[in-house]
Amino acid sequence: LITSSTMDPDGLQEMREFADGDMGLDTAAAEVHEDGAVGEIIKLTADGALTKQILIAGQGTERPGSGDEVFVHYVGTLLDGTPFDSSRDRDEPFTFTLGEGRVIKGWDQGVATMRKGEKSILTCGPDYAYGASGSPPKIPGGATLQFEVELLNWKSIKDIAGDGGVIKTVTVEGDGFNKPQDRDEVTVVYSIKVQGSEQPVIVSEPQGEEFTVSAGLRGLLCFPTAVKTMKKGEKATLLVDASYGFGAAGAEGVPPNSSLEVELQLVSFKKIENVTEDEKVTKKTIVDTEEWKRPNEGAQVTVRLTGTLADGTLFESYPQGEELVFTTDSEMVCDGLDLCVLKMKKGERCLVTVPPEYAYGAAGHTGKLAAIPSEATLTFDVELVEVENAKETWDMSNTDKVEAAVAQKEKGNAAFKTGKLQRAVHLWDKAVLLIAYDKTFPDDVKAQVKEVKRSLWLNLSAAHLKLCHWKEAVENATKVLEHEPFHVKALYRSAQGLMGTQDFVEAEEAIKKGLTGEPANADLLALQRKLRVACKHVEAQEKALFSKMFASKPRSAAAAAAPIPVEAVVPPADV
Repeated sequence: LITSSTMDPDGLQEMREFADGDMGLDTAAAEVHEDGAVGEIIKLTADGALTKQILIAGQGTERPGSGDEVFVHYVGTLLDGTPFDSSRDRDEPFTFTLGEGRVIKGWDQGVATMRKGEKSILTCGPDYAYGASGSPPKIPGGATLQFEVELLNWKSIKDIAGDGGVIKTVTVEGDGFNKPQDRDEVTVVYSIKVQGSEQPVIVSEPQGEEFTVSAGLRGLLCFPTAVKTMKKGEKATLLVDASYGFGAAGAEGVPPNSSLEVELQLVSFKKIENVTEDEKVTKKTIVDTEEWKRPNEGAQVTVRLTGTLADGTLFESYPQGEELVFTTDSEMVCDGLDLCVLKMKKGERCLVTVPPEYAYGAAGHTGKLAAIPSEATLTFDVELVEVENAKETWDMSNTDKVEAAVAQKEKGNAAFKTGKLQRAVHLWDKAVLLIAYDKTFPDDVKAQVKEVKRSLWLNLSAAHLKLCHWKEAVENATKVLEHEPFHVKALYRSAQGLMGTQDFVEAEEAIKKGLTGEPANADLLALQRKLRVACKHVEAQEKALFSKMFASKPRSAAAAAAPIPVEAVVPPADV
């Protein structure tokens, strides 16, 4: 929940909203740290709500300062030891700019007390973490968090290229905390002159010039390098080496290999981000907000929107006074729009591009104002006006959790019956999460939960088999077998998945185990016959491979890697 890979960039800004007071560094904290010893718990704040315990002492005496870009590894847990995020699991250090409110207050203040190579545990009370609101779904409100943090390194933000190619001096601080990324569209005002010259050789239009960060501007590397370190409204002076300027070629009024002086202002930027993992649904923020609240699944939302086709035809319009109200994750709007709204903040306005597979596909749709043709790509201009979130798991009673899980199960069953397999998997996964931790449930409720879980796992296994997700099918069947080792249907589905992964020995073991309990089970016997056919196919392929191994013309890699046809019989889910 700390990193940009598990939280979208706007989420980083939200961290500061949960704690009151100054987001700057605690200057007294460093003085306390001077006398701290390995293993000692050190109070970093006067209220004692932020502490540090050094596990491994750092090197030297230097510590990062405000504005420095720091590189850390971390593992975050609740006080009961439940992990919620880890850069080590991703095998990628996390980077952030210190003292700018890009992370929770406990990090801004705690990391500033660390030396290079130091590893410490930061214990952050709610006011130094996510406050009373928490960070759903993994961190409940009012939670105290612990982070094992290792400070790997840092660099001065002034040398923004890291090699002396662009030295930046901020002349006017910008607003907020967000900074453009490669895909974003930025508008800048600038002037360029040869270093030491009085007059600029290039001056932008007064209203600024717009470009996509990754595409750059005028072919100069200094522009994308600089704007990614700037906040909206920020002004800076850049000293630019020729390699980040016009290089050996030079330009009109710029001799070859000239260093440059650039006055740059980031007027505004439009954040462009992926809504879906396959990068097919994209969202461009037109109006941002400092508001932190986002809808959760099942939230009631109020939006103003217009929907247009690629040719500009307006097919939907819900203006002020005629807003659209719908429940998220309930198929009341097309998937692309639904997924986008879940990523928006209250008050935000954005443009969403939705391809056919996340809109209405081959079937098309009858819009409010015009028909949506088959395979149409849609564009929505959306403003999120109001959000009323659904109850979170930790706010539910045990009875509420079971009832919600059963409701999600039934919705998944309906989706499965209509062929919406991914939707069914999503709903069944949600249902499992609702009742995953049942230790506090009364005995009679535990019995009911056990039945619901078994049914969900079997259903998930069946859905994953239909999707050819063999590993996931085996995993869900195994969860049933951990409690009921001779459950025939679970053994059957496990064997199907194992055949899909071509783990034929394990598949045979699962089938034999199932036949021990039901020797005449027709499905298991049919699957056993298919398994034998698959094994013979493997043997035939191996013989063919070895017979041609020394032939004059070797087999192609594609032929050698030809898949083994495994025709799995997938019965209906336990709906």
